[in-house]
Amino acid sequence: MTNPDNEPSGGGGLLAQAPVRSPRSAAGAGIVFSLLIAGSMFLMANIADASLEDFNGELLESNAEAVAWGIRLVPFAGIAFLWFTGVIRDRLGDREDRFFATIFLGSGILFVAMLFVETAVIGALFGSYALTTDLLVDSHIYIFGASLARQILSNFTLRMAGVYMLSIASLWSRGRVMPRWANLLTFVLAIGFIFFSGSTREARFLFPAWVFVVSVYILITNRRLGPRGSRDAA
Repeated sequence: MTNPDNEPSGGGGLLAQAPVRSPRSAAGAGIVFSLLIAGSMFLMANIADASLEDFNGELLESNAEAVAWGIRLVPFAGIAFLWFTGVIRDRLGDREDRFFATIFLGSGILFVAMLFVETAVIGALFGSYALTTDLLVDSHIYIFGASLARQILSNFTLRMAGVYMLSIASLWSRGRVMPRWANLLTFVLAIGFIFFSGSTREARFLFPAWVFVVSVYILITNRRLGPRGSRDAA
């Protein structure tokens, strides 16, 4: 049986309802990203907190296994973040501003790219040590690798996260998608990331925490509104 528009009566209804699930998928992906990247940070905490002068063969050898597991989590965290970004953008619908949406999408892609590059540098650092364990290698090589990874994190990865947050806060404000406290918090964190990302090492924990808070808020809101109201709330 077909409807007056020559569309299947069952299939058309399913297609019409499909976008309603997007906000929940975004929230789930954001939570997955937050947990995976937090787990990776935890596993690599000794490396991240060590001073550059302490980078030597002994430090690398004692943390090799934990760092290897931390590196394995990062690609999946990046995939979850891209999913989070895509569905958050879809959630804006017709209220999306093309200018800020372009910056939002571009900064999200660059954030993941910088995250991958930073992780690859760390992996190369440990891989080089594993291949040269029996050789006399200048510790300055390890210091260079660690310094490069930290420069990528503080000067590029976190600043791209700040641009990402600034653009999405602008989109939220224009589309009135999120409450005022969420917009204000996002603006404040974004400015901090852009101008002061290299001032403290703890700044790297704030971005996944922000993603987690936004994701949980979306989940709670959509459950209160129900399946029919979730799209309208977007």
